[in-house]
Amino acid sequence: MEGAMSDSLIRDYLQTQGLKLAADGVRVAHLAAEAVVNFGQAEIDRSVLRGAEADARLPQNAETDALLRQVFMALDSVCSRTAARSAAVYALLPDAVLLRLAAQGRAVAELLAADDDAARRHLAARSAQSGWLNLAGDVPRWLECGDLLGAEHADSGSQAALPVCAASGRVLGVVYVESAQKNAFDEDALTQWVALALALAAPLGALAGGAGEAEDE
Repeated sequence: MEGAMSDSLIRDYLQTQGLKLAADGVRVAHLAAEAVVNFGQAEIDRSVLRGAEADARLPQNAETDALLRQVFMALDSVCSRTAARSAAVYALLPDAVLLRLAAQGRAVAELLAADDDAARRHLAARSAQSGWLNLAGDVPRWLECGDLLGAEHADSGSQAALPVCAASGRVLGVVYVESAQKNAFDEDALTQWVALALALAAPLGALAGGAGEAEDE
């Protein structure tokens, strides 16, 4: 039953996002990402798991640290199999702010507003607002056309932002990935990143509840 539900969520995600990826390939990659989330074991220094903003905004308990460890390990696993220059996982907090939970490669913003101004400058904010995948295969052209703003993107070739969604469709966060190469996200790469976005729904959903409690304190 769980497998059938997983297959349904995969098909729904691909259809909603307009992605013509092989569902079987995504399912295999999703199982691998889910295994890392559920069973991966690693000792990760707390200073790596928590940036300053995450430390201030998330509950200070072992359960939260365990969820952050799951997110970090899942992102690290996918990055090891792809050619991304930088990647990050963001959680969408109740106050419409994207909080970076984990990152690999070049530094990316630790905190982003999920508003119209940020959406013009960051694909992650755009996906958080809309719930849609954003894929820029030719970032220089996007900058030239005004579809993306910001000097920080000047040496970027490709970017993608994939929403992490609950079964209800509510946006829980965003997976953001960037490459120096244009058109870097072929079918194989997108399959890995989609699988990660699907696998992160559980830990980000749990963190969303905890973050709400922390905001109320």
